[in-house]
Amino acid sequence: MRAIATGLLLLIIACLAGSPAHAQLYKWTDEQGRMHYSDKAPDRDKTKAAVIRIESYSGPAVVSTLQQSAPAAQANQPAAAKGRVKLLTTSWCGYCRQARAYLTSRGIPFEDLDVEKSVQGKQEYRELNGRGVPIILVGNQRMNGYSQARLDTMLRTAGH
Repeated sequence: MRAIATGLLLLIIACLAGSPAHAQLYKWTDEQGRMHYSDKAPDRDKTKAAVIRIESYSGPAVVSTLQQSAPAAQANQPAAAKGRVKLLTTSWCGYCRQARAYLTSRGIPFEDLDVEKSVQGKQEYRELNGRGVPIILVGNQRMNGYSQARLDTMLRTAGH
């Protein structure tokens, strides 16, 4: 019984330990040389933002439909724009590389935004409440992670 309680406690701690990928974290050293971390900037000159690494989505890829804020505007777009393909990626992510290579091999044009290096990529990642990479957008469909079979279905649905 004690082992089950310990396991449950460790599981709860692990769930609570995760932090949002878009949160700002500050790191500074005080006058005594002690290192501090906080989500609020201190009133000191030595403050610098700490880098929080974005993780790759693990597990099976999840496909969903994007909620459009302006459906009328989407309906007035040309057919090619409705099936537009966009990747939100990082340079180090293996799944991101696989998605890029697959789309390139099929001759499908796509926009690739690096969520760590591109201002537009960072903004769109935040707007989509990204929690990992890649995020693949095809028309009004979204996939978190990468699955070639699911991407094929998304592309067919969008007319590619």
